[in-house]
Amino acid sequence: MKRGTTRLGARLAGAALLFTTTLTVMTAAPAHAGPADAMRRCAGGQIANHDIPHLIVWGNGGGGVPVGRDPGNIIDPGDVFQIVPDLSSRVDPDSWEGGTVGPDGNGQVAPQGWPYPGLAQYSAVLRFNNNPAGWTSDGQQATAFNRCTVFQDNAPARFSFGVNDPGPGDNRGAWTFRVLIWKASAPTTGPMDRCSRNLPATGPRDRADTSLAVAGNGSFGSFPAGATPGNFLRQGDVLRLEPDYASRARMDYFFADHGPNGTDRLAAASGWPYPDLFEFSPVLRFNNNPVGWVGAPMQATAFGGCLLWTDALPVRLLFGVNDPDLSDNSGQWNFRIRIYGRD
Repeated sequence: MKRGTTRLGARLAGAALLFTTTLTVMTAAPAHAGPADAMRRCAGGQIANHDIPHLIVWGNGGGGVPVGRDPGNIIDPGDVFQIVPDLSSRVDPDSWEGGTVGPDGNGQVAPQGWPYPGLAQYSAVLRFNNNPAGWTSDGQQATAFNRCTVFQDNAPARFSFGVNDPGPGDNRGAWTFRVLIWKASAPTTGPMDRCSRNLPATGPRDRADTSLAVAGNGSFGSFPAGATPGNFLRQGDVLRLEPDYASRARMDYFFADHGPNGTDRLAAASGWPYPDLFEFSPVLRFNNNPVGWVGAPMQATAFGGCLLWTDALPVRLLFGVNDPDLSDNSGQWNFRIRIYGRD
């Protein structure tokens, strides 16, 4: 990318943004399973409804789910979640001479005056926050949730990860977590069951089970494929879009290769096509032909779970690239797309 330019991909330029999030659109319609079924699916190792396998929590800035500066809520009371830490991921807190630390910190309890007294020093901390009401819980060790846990706060929330360090600005490195959510509202339909059991989407009612490529320079990337594809995903279908995290696209600015999460850092508020999403990453938008956009742009990596399409409008999937200049990019990101057909 060349820093001085602000060109967008042709398909995604100039579109009006709708501020209903796609994740809200994709959340299952009311009724159906309940907390006990969500716990059963989690305990049985079934595919979650939201699966974020590579959440980065920066040692100098934290992280969150969903992605964004002010994202919507993603978890509801009665849902079941699990947070799996990568205990080999490390942060180097410069104010401590003991070397790098994992997400559990240095094993010492933080005193008064620290952001989270009583929790481990230099550790990853999780709090839940409701948009727009505010905090719904106190901080807890982020590593304490590596089990199937019923979300019992009194309001829907988003995940907010912080760092228990009085001066995190000089820290280096990041911790990695996998965040999974099984929705209590998920319907007990055939397509949701087939997706939850990780079956191929090749049954008589299913719609698609294939590979999908998104070009780093924006020259291709849609489902169905083609310059002007028709609508495909219908109300009642279940979508699963699995990224290949080994796939890379090259952004010629600094000659850097990036996986599907780009830099894992939010783009600046101006000068980027998608300022609330990760730099140099593929972005997914849903579009009805001929009505237009349905929902806001989302990280393409946010759809690895079993997500029900509930909007009445059928849509096609159009991908963009969060880079102000696509002309010097190369390579591609790869995904597997599965669409389980409605009953």
